Order: sequence, then structure tokens, then C-alpha cells
Amino acid sequence: MLLLPLSVLADGALFWPAACFATILAASARHYGAMLVWYGLALGFDGDALILGPFVMAVAIGARMRWQMLPLVPVFALAMLVARSRGLPLSLDLQPLAMADEAPSLWAIVRTLPWINTLPLAGLALTSAFGAAVAFVAWGSTRPLRQAALLDTALFCALMLPVLLPAAEPQALLLAGGLAWLVAVLDPRAPRWRIAALVTTGALTAWLGGATAAPFAAIALVAATLLHARIVLKPAANDNPAMARAIHRGPLPLQRETC
Repeated sequence: MLLLPLSVLADGALFWPAACFATILAASARHYGAMLVWYGLALGFDGDALILGPFVMAVAIGARMRWQMLPLVPVFALAMLVARSRGLPLSLDLQPLAMADEAPSLWAIVRTLPWINTLPLAGLALTSAFGAAVAFVAWGSTRPLRQAALLDTALFCALMLPVLLPAAEPQALLLAGGLAWLVAVLDPRAPRWRIAALVTTGALTAWLGGATAAPFAAIALVAATLLHARIVLKPAANDNPAMARAIHRGPLPLQRETC
């Protein structure tokens, strides 16, 4: 919450990632009404907040929220749109569906292949992103609602969708960059720092280099996504609580044989 006053800097460009941070923190505190309110405000301010949509949906399903609470998102998104319009026609700046040359996505790498331009990459990219979002919701709804697990889940969402979407611009990585560094500070293991460094490198490369640097930025972002996926998707050996308790207690004592 302390970051919200700073979000007015850069002509308010930091408001939507700050509101998304508030969304994640509200989810970790199990204040689900506040989570929906903050996400609605973020979405009404900038369409880039759509990348956190699968996370919000997964938490709503996993927490078994009452469906009557779900309209909070469009209500507060509309309120933000009205507040920003200042009497002008309402509009939400969503990214176009066509391929964007400056988008540091997986498709920037694919497009470097000489024969690939004959394929309908925009449709393939949207289908892949939609399928990944559906799979993420199914997986994320089974994740624990603890803060550490929610931060990992949110970071995975904030990395995965910009990498798969055909036209996510570099500013869509603001949320992933902030989350990556927050996770690294809270869990200072070497892979966490590598992920944060890769996300920052990819975002800065895409931001400063434009379309010519998009494939190089995409390589760093795809590497960060795969490295984080390896962490969050790795099954634990003691996922079963009963098995974990049995392992903690140690082996059962041997029975003495009697004649």
C-alpha cells in the first residue's frame, strides 16, 4: 500500500502495477472483496492489468468466493474509466490482436525464422495464450492460499501471459519485474535472483532497444518463465499431509516375534 502514492509518478503509468500489487496482497490476507476492488481499479486504469486476470480467477475459485462478489470487478473498473474520462467518451486502451514488432514475446523469436511469416502467427499466439490461461486457472485454483505460494502464482501469471501474447508491450512487464524482485528479497535463493535479473534484463532490452531488440529480450523473458515454472511446478515429495507426518515420525518400531 505504501507504493500507491508513488504510482502517480510518470503520468500515472505505475498505478496499474501498484494496484495489482494491492490485489495480490489482499488475496494473501484473504480479503477477497478488497482483491476484486483493487483489480477492478487496475483494469479500469490500464488494459495491461488483464495479465493478472487468470490469477484473480484462480484465487476466486480456490477460495470458493460467493459469486455475488464478482461484479465488484466491472463496477470499479467502470468507476475508474469514468474518473479518467473527465467527460470524454469512455475508452480502455487494449492491445491490438495483431503481432506487434516491439513485443518481447515468444513469437518475436519465432518470427526470426525465414519461412515462418507464411503461418498465421497472431491466431496461433492468441490460441496459445488462451489455452495457457485456462490451464493456469485450473492449476492455480488448487494452490495454497499462503502468501509465499500466492506470490509465486502471481509471478508465474505475470510472466507467462506477456511471453505468449502477440502484442504485449514492454510496459506490461512492470508487474512481473516488481514481483520477481519482491520474491527474490523474501526468498533469497540463487534461482530467485536469476529470475529477477532475467526479467529486468528482458524488460530493459525491450524498452530501450525497440523492435530490433525484441527477440533478444524475449530470450531472457522465456528463460525467466521456464526457470520460474521449474520452481512452482516441481512436485514436492511430501505433498500428502498424512505422508509428511508419517515421514516426520520416522519408521514404525519392529514387532518382536513370539512363538
